[in-house]
Amino acid sequence: MYKRNINGWIKHIDFTLLDMIIIQLAYIMAFLLRFRVMALPYQNPYYLSGAKVILVIHLVLSAFTTEYSGVIRRTFWKEPRYSLLHSSVVFIGLNVYLVAVKWTEAYSRIFLYMFWILTFFGLWFGRTILKRIVRKRMLTSKNRSILIVVTKKQYAEDIVKRFKRDRYHDFALSGIVFEDCDGTGEFVMDIPVVCRLEDFYDYARKNIVDEVFISDNNLERAEEFAEELKRMGITIHYRLLNMDDENRLIENCGGYPVLTVGMNIKAGPMLMIKRIADILGSILGLIVTGICVLIFGPIIFIQSPGPIFFAQTRIGKNGRRFKMYKFRSMYPNAEEIKEALMQNNEMNGNMFKLKNDPRIIPIGHFMRKHSIDELPQFWNVFKGDMSLVGTRPPTLDEFEAYAVHHKARLGFSPGLTGLWQVSGRSDITDFEQVVELDTKYITEWSLGLDAKIILKTIKIVLTGRGAS
Repeated sequence: MYKRNINGWIKHIDFTLLDMIIIQLAYIMAFLLRFRVMALPYQNPYYLSGAKVILVIHLVLSAFTTEYSGVIRRTFWKEPRYSLLHSSVVFIGLNVYLVAVKWTEAYSRIFLYMFWILTFFGLWFGRTILKRIVRKRMLTSKNRSILIVVTKKQYAEDIVKRFKRDRYHDFALSGIVFEDCDGTGEFVMDIPVVCRLEDFYDYARKNIVDEVFISDNNLERAEEFAEELKRMGITIHYRLLNMDDENRLIENCGGYPVLTVGMNIKAGPMLMIKRIADILGSILGLIVTGICVLIFGPIIFIQSPGPIFFAQTRIGKNGRRFKMYKFRSMYPNAEEIKEALMQNNEMNGNMFKLKNDPRIIPIGHFMRKHSIDELPQFWNVFKGDMSLVGTRPPTLDEFEAYAVHHKARLGFSPGLTGLWQVSGRSDITDFEQVVELDTKYITEWSLGLDAKIILKTIKIVLTGRGAS
C-alpha cells in the first residue's frame, strides 16, 4: 500500500488549524487589552460577527492560495513575510466587512490595529515552533518509508546529493544497489551499498524496504524487476517506466520526476481517515480491555501463575519489528514446547495452528473463541504499530521462512482483524490461501471494505464462529 502525496491545503491541515487558533487568540487578547475587561469578544454581537468573518477569511486563504506551499522549508527569517501577508489580508478583509455592513463605529480602531499586530507575531512564532516539531518528527519518525536507490555506479553520488539537498521527506534513503557492478560494502556519501542487483529480491525479503527508486531507463528486464517488487508489496518509483497499471501516478521523488507504481495507491486523506478511525476505535477498545483485565486477569493468574499479559515480537509493515500484546492464554513455557508440536501443525506453510493445542490454559479456550485474548492489541493500534483492519503480523520464525511473494502480505500495516480472519479462519489450512486473501485485501482496500470486515468480525466474536 502506498500513500499518495497530499496536495493543497489538506497537506498542511496542522498549520491551518494552528493559524486558526492563533488568529482567534489574537482577537481575544486584543479585546482584553483594549477594553480591560475579563470578558470574551464573542459575548458582544458585533465582535462575535467579526470573529466569524476572520475565520472564514482564514479558511479561504488556506484553501485557495499557496500560503502553505513549502512552509516546512521556510527559515525563521523568511516566515515573517508570509505571516505579515496572511495577517494583513485577514485585517483588511475584516475592515472591508465592517465598512460593507456599516459597523465601523461599533469597532475600536485601537482594537483592530492591536489585533493585526498580535496576529502577525502570533503566526510568525507559532509557525516557527510547529515547523521545528514537524521537522524533528519527519527526521526521527519510525514510520518513515525506507527507500533504496537502484542506479549505475557513475550516477550514484549525484543522486544521493540531490536527495540530501532536502532532508524533509516522508522517506529515508537507506541504501543503494549498483545496477552495473557489485559494490556491496561500499558507501556513497555515508549511504551503504547494500547488495548486488541479483541478490536484491532476497535482501528485500529479509530487510525493511518500502520503496525503490530506479534511476535509469535501460535497466535490463526493468519491467519484470518492477513487477516482482510490486508483488512483494514494495512501491516503485521509475522515471520512464512503461507499464500498463491503474495504480500508478506521476510525482516527484528527490527532485526527479517519476512514475510511481504500487499494489494500491491511495490518497492521503483516505489513510488519514483510517488512522483517525484507528485512534477512536482503539480508545474504545482500551476501555473494554480494562474491564476484561478485572474479569479475566485473576482467572488467568489462578489457572496459571505468571504475567497476565503476553508480549511477543512480531513483524509489521514491510518487515518492521514491534512488540505485540495479548492476554496470556497459554502456559508460560508455551514457546519452549512449540518445537515439539510442530509435527502436528495443521497449517500448510509458514504459520502454526493446532486445534487442540495442549499449551492453552482452561480459560484460554473461551478467550480465544471470542478473541478476548486479542484485546490488548488495541494498545498497538493506538500507538500506530497496528491498525483495526489489516493483515495479521507474523512471528519472527514465520517471517524468516517466507518466500519472496509472501512478503506481499506485509505491504500494509498489520491489523487486529482482516479479510482472511472473516473468511473462515478455522477452515483455512493452507498458508498460500492466507497470502492470497491478504494480497486481495491490500490491492482492493477501501474504507468501505474495512467497515464490512469490522462488522463481520463483531459477528464472529459474538458467536465464536470461525475462531481458531
